[in-house]
Amino acid sequence: MNKTDLVSRLTDRFDGDRKAAIAAVNGVLEEIQQGLARGERVILAGFGTFDRRERGPRTGRNPATGETIQIGATVAPVFRAGAGLRQVVTQAAGTAVGTARTAVAEVASVAQAVPAAVASAVAPSDGKAAKPAKAAKPAKASAKKAKADAAKAPKKAAAKSGKKK
Repeated sequence: MNKTDLVSRLTDRFDGDRKAAIAAVNGVLEEIQQGLARGERVILAGFGTFDRRERGPRTGRNPATGETIQIGATVAPVFRAGAGLRQVVTQAAGTAVGTARTAVAEVASVAQAVPAAVASAVAPSDGKAAKPAKAAKPAKASAKKAKADAAKAPKKAAAKSGKKK
């Protein structure tokens, strides 16, 4: 949503009075801007807080030449969402988040159940404890082998093309 969309939606709420909607949007934005410019914190309960973040001067480096330069102090506007806004956004996204959380929980429960089921199915019938399975070869070793095979492939192709001539 942009400013034009916001004005259009407020126009509907103001019974078609577009001038009043534009004045309302511009008035709110101007007051927030002016408050921040004066150094004030603008708090809209349940929505969020607009504030200023002041950064002191610091030494930087010119990436092209590598020389050190002085960077002046800056002031940047910041916004922190309030609890009410966070709750509304979370509830609106709740169906997707809830579905994802449910899927993750199901995968985790299956991942825990599979080793137990395999262990009971593989357990010897004579009552002795089974030996633990051998660990798989580390991925690092198989990656080295694949890299070596890839390096040999061009040499083999060159050798084959040379033999055909």
